Amino acid sequence: MPITTSHAIRQELSDKGYSLVRATEMSIPDNMRQAWLSLSIDYADLPPDEFLPNNGKYRFRRYGRYYFQPQTEELLPLPHVNYFQGTDINKVTGGIIRKFAPLLDSTFENKFLQEMVRFDFRNFPVTDEMCQNAWQVDVHLVRVVASAEEQGHPTPEGVHKDGAEFVTVHLAEYVNANGGTVHILDNDKNPLEEFTLHQIMDFYLFDDSRLWHSADPISPKQADHKAIRSILTFDYHYMPDLERPE
Repeated sequence: MPITTSHAIRQELSDKGYSLVRATEMSIPDNMRQAWLSLSIDYADLPPDEFLPNNGKYRFRRYGRYYFQPQTEELLPLPHVNYFQGTDINKVTGGIIRKFAPLLDSTFENKFLQEMVRFDFRNFPVTDEMCQNAWQVDVHLVRVVASAEEQGHPTPEGVHKDGAEFVTVHLAEYVNANGGTVHILDNDKNPLEEFTLHQIMDFYLFDDSRLWHSADPISPKQADHKAIRSILTFDYHYMPDLERPE
């Protein structure tokens, strides 16, 4: 059985360019929940992000890419590459080539992750032509940790775009944390809405061409314990000429 929702995601994306969906609006079959539990274990062992400002030690991550064919919903892993964003969309870590640890094979093969990639795409307001051609889907597993001595900053810091057609951000962990409030802004950077993802599987989707966004740092509720905020993020790039991997 597929993952479904009662939320009118496609209509909201068409109307205002973004949609916030709460976990209570999702219907996730039991077998997918078991696959999610397997995936969630990966967050405890993510390698550190070596490209943080001021030698920060608060972020951990893995990164990978799929070839996606919407008509057949085929998902195939693509070879691992380094990651780059321009300074026009990422003022903090743009303009440099970043080397992130690759996704594990078990992560690529995880049925929950694969179904979420397909589910998100089904809710995008895309043309028939765009459904007939290939897409590249970037997958990011990111954990941010904060202590009494160091805040945990989201990825990337500050108001930014991601350089994709559509982006989705799913909450994977939110433990002993204050903060992490998401800010949605229009293309002139006027604030539109803010919200916080609290419950596991709360998520939001947005048309990256129409909006800017940011997320606040986190800090611990209880100072003697670390705060954690983890996300599962997909960047959807329309790439009609992308070759199917063998």
